[in-house]
Amino acid sequence: MKIVPLTDEDRVSVRMLELACIREYVEQVMKKDWEEFDQEVRQKLGASASGAFSHYRDGGLSFVAKEGDKVVGFVFAQMIPWIDGIEKAVWVENIGVDPEFRRMGIGYMLMRHLAQEGKKQGAMVIHSSISPDNVPSLLLHKKLNFLAEDRKIAYLDLSSF
Repeated sequence: MKIVPLTDEDRVSVRMLELACIREYVEQVMKKDWEEFDQEVRQKLGASASGAFSHYRDGGLSFVAKEGDKVVGFVFAQMIPWIDGIEKAVWVENIGVDPEFRRMGIGYMLMRHLAQEGKKQGAMVIHSSISPDNVPSLLLHKKLNFLAEDRKIAYLDLSSF
C-alpha cells in the first residue's frame, strides 16, 4: 500500500470511487434514493468533479492510496489561509476508501499522511467536515485525536502531531 499525490492518471478511478462513496452515504446515512438525483446534479458532486479536480490536484494536499496500480482510497484537501482565527489550516473536503479495502487502516494512513504534509506546509490545524451519523468517519477522526464530539467539523491541532 502506498500513499501518493493525486495525479491526472488517477482522475477516472478516483471519480468512480468518490461517486460510489457519495452514493453509499446518500443511500445509507441520508436514507435517500440515489436515482432521485438527476445526472446533472451527480456530475457536480464531489471534489473529483471536472470543475474541482485540478484545484485539488494542484494544491498539493490531495492523495490517493494505491494497492499496486489500483486506487483504493483518496483524500481531497486544501490549504486555506484563515479559519476561526487561525492562520493556515488544512480543509478536508472528502475522504473515501473502496469497500473491499475498508478496515485495513487506509483511511488512517491517508489522514496521517495529510497531517504530516499539511504541517510541513505550515498548517496549524486540520478542519474536516463529518456527519455525526457516519460512525466509521467519526471513529477514524477520534483515532487521529481530532476533537469531534458533537461536531460537524472535526478539528486537529497539528502542534502536537
